[in-house]
Amino acid sequence: MEIFVLGCAGSGKSTFVKNFSEYLREKGYSVDCVNLDPASEPIYKASKDIRQFVKTEQVMEEYRLGINGALIKSVEIAANYADRLKCSGEFVLYDTPGQLELFIYSLAGRRFVEELSSTFSMSIFLVDSTLITDPEGFLSAVMQNAVVSLRLNLPSLTVFTKSDVSEVNVSVLLNELKEREGVLAELMEKVVDFIELTTIPYRPIKISNLKKTGYDDLFSAVNELFCSCGDIS
Repeated sequence: MEIFVLGCAGSGKSTFVKNFSEYLREKGYSVDCVNLDPASEPIYKASKDIRQFVKTEQVMEEYRLGINGALIKSVEIAANYADRLKCSGEFVLYDTPGQLELFIYSLAGRRFVEELSSTFSMSIFLVDSTLITDPEGFLSAVMQNAVVSLRLNLPSLTVFTKSDVSEVNVSVLLNELKEREGVLAELMEKVVDFIELTTIPYRPIKISNLKKTGYDDLFSAVNELFCSCGDIS
């Protein structure tokens, strides 16, 4: 099973890859971790590392680009080496670039997915719980998950990280959403129907990379996503 780990900067992608891979190995599975971020050294033992082929700091120097231009250029170059990053573990965790838009809103990201995915591929979209402080923030996270699924054409699970610091109460947020007034409220009311098509209101998946909690629930959800007899709700 190939799992593409996505999320905004600071959501805990690399730490999650490190900890969840250890969790899976303790269960007896063979696991490969792959770094797809040309700008960052992996904090885990990587089976494959895109920085073997391209490094953002070298792209900055060679093409005389600023950091943003170099990030975009290095991901574009990195996509040419996607076929060299395939692994054969029972679980393969792909740690995507720190900036979500580099992977989602580029042809390079889709090329990575096309080259590396199979029938049993999915994405895990990590959401920083500390940023979900109101209904608007909650809906933004839901819609970002929709974009991830549509852009990459992969089934996706939304996972709230940093649950040891901040607790996301979905039912409270939905109730607050219904009480909003004005044009924004009308827009959110139309969007909220989408939430019913996701896993969030039925089974919010909350983890803490610091305390290494919530992984059992996530592991069950990952397996149910591809089990015809399972029900994610």
